[in-house]
Amino acid sequence: MTSISKVMIRFIHYGPLLATFIIILVTIMTVLCIIFSTPISGITYPDGTKSFKHHPTLSAFANLTIFLCLSLLTTYHFLMSMIHGPGFVKKSWKPERKADESKLQYCKECEAFKCPRSHHCRKCQRCVLKMDHHCPWINCCVGHRNHAHFLRFLFYASSGCFYGGINITAVLIKMLFDSHRNFVLIFYFNKFGRFLTLIFSMGIAYGVAIAVGFLLVMQLRDISKNTTNIEAWIIRKAEWRHERQKTTFIYPYNLGSRWKNLTQVLNITNFAKGDGYTWPVVAGTDQYTFTVEQLQQKKFKKERMIEHTIVKGYNARCCSFLVLANPLLYCICNGLDDRYLAVREGETVMVSRYRKRWLYGSVEREQQDRNGEKLVPKEYSGWFPRLCAVEMAEKKTK
Repeated sequence: MTSISKVMIRFIHYGPLLATFIIILVTIMTVLCIIFSTPISGITYPDGTKSFKHHPTLSAFANLTIFLCLSLLTTYHFLMSMIHGPGFVKKSWKPERKADESKLQYCKECEAFKCPRSHHCRKCQRCVLKMDHHCPWINCCVGHRNHAHFLRFLFYASSGCFYGGINITAVLIKMLFDSHRNFVLIFYFNKFGRFLTLIFSMGIAYGVAIAVGFLLVMQLRDISKNTTNIEAWIIRKAEWRHERQKTTFIYPYNLGSRWKNLTQVLNITNFAKGDGYTWPVVAGTDQYTFTVEQLQQKKFKKERMIEHTIVKGYNARCCSFLVLANPLLYCICNGLDDRYLAVREGETVMVSRYRKRWLYGSVEREQQDRNGEKLVPKEYSGWFPRLCAVEMAEKKTK
């Protein structure tokens, strides 16, 4: 499959399509508001017909130019985030030294080693270089190769929507409250459908500006520490674990200054520094310090797993909520984008995480290998409703 066809398939998804719709809607409505709010002169002909002529001003031209630049840059970085993609770990990659293989995680899905800072994405079905998160709006992960484009996309999208919202608001105020309001504005937007579209566009513009702006702030907070969204969670667990052991955890990728950390991703190019496999680290650490910590956390998690028996089946589909108590509450409380685990009555599941109404566990089942020749064990994990399972100790007590 060619890179062009991959991008086309990536684009045909509700996220990119909805993002494109918002960009087009806000752009069209803002441009119309800027054009129609310019001064006009009217001419009345003998037969009673009227014609209007716009008189563009320098300020209107500058206003339009600024907004169109923001809109074009938003579109450009939005497309580049999808076209370049996050970058995937080569399945043939191995550390230079054989001894270092024991310091790395092995991905059973990709059947290859995970290089430092990489993680497996179940939606992309690949291990992603320096994975931050999977973004539905670009229908791919944010990783090493597209992180810089994605941050610029967030900046220009929030700035452009806020700028467009101000222009649309100014037109609405002029239409409703200005005694010297422009007749063309009233003439063009007097129809209910057009007026409603104007109100809707203003709400979308401000809503996107706030939501995307908040995401931009969180992203800048993470990269100022040279972390990703996933790594921030691993760091919190590492600090908690080392505090219990009365040891000190050193995060190897924090270079000591926010500017140095920021320039690892944001620089004069549109790409983050490095090849995605090796990274600059602080003194006292090496390339595998963080991966060793991840292995220790997984070992610690397995030691703390509690065995549960499934007493009620759950098929991990939306319709299965109908057979559970409080279906709407179950659907909302855990979020719709988490990984869910289908469980069968009588099955044994090892649970490692808990929420009020949900459990996160793993179960090993046999399935055919890729050649379909023999059955091989495979581990499945995810969230399932708490009422479907009973802890083994609790069951024995009963």
